[in-house]
Amino acid sequence: MDIENIFSETWQVFKENFVAYIIGTLIVVIGSIFIVTIAPLMYGLTYMAVKGVRGEKVEINDVFEGFNHFISSWVLVLVASILLSIGYLLLVIPGIILSILLLYAFPLLVLKGYGGIDAIKESVGLSKENFVDTMILSVILWVINAIGGSLQLGIIITLPIAIIVSVVAINTLNKDEYTYLADYEDISDADNDVDTEVGSDSSEGVSEGPASMDDGTEKEEII
Repeated sequence: MDIENIFSETWQVFKENFVAYIIGTLIVVIGSIFIVTIAPLMYGLTYMAVKGVRGEKVEINDVFEGFNHFISSWVLVLVASILLSIGYLLLVIPGIILSILLLYAFPLLVLKGYGGIDAIKESVGLSKENFVDTMILSVILWVINAIGGSLQLGIIITLPIAIIVSVVAINTLNKDEYTYLADYEDISDADNDVDTEVGSDSSEGVSEGPASMDDGTEKEEII
């Protein structure tokens, strides 16, 4: 995972849609006062990030997309909150590890249309397979969000950036996986071609054998 490229792509996506992201984040911050809207609005902000990364037009109204996925967004938030609460109660370190493992949960919920539990499971699996990179990315995002939280309204810039980063990271990990699979398939195809050629040569050798014997027999008859 090339973290520098991830942030470079993130910044490009944010710049192209910064007005929509800033207003959308303001809606999330203000709307979260009602608590019940927290999960669907976070889904909506993640949906905006996904559209931006895909190169699609990002609109302010996209932030309300989460209300079409109200239950799945809340299932994810509730289960993740319970897991993190238990983790931080167990001497903090398990909570930190869980925070890293859950980095991709919300983006996966949006990207793949999962239910809350499935999004958490895949996020944990993906993070475990790429733990060092995910840990480094998580620490950077914690620092960015801490800076944003310490500044007045800084969160309206750092929050969407953090979400876009996680979406770009998933795409990067998936591209790496697909590249590996493509290389593996190329090698397999090459091996199959070699086997086919060897098989053809062997067949030709076998078919030429009887013909040679026949020639020898004819010569003996003539003699």
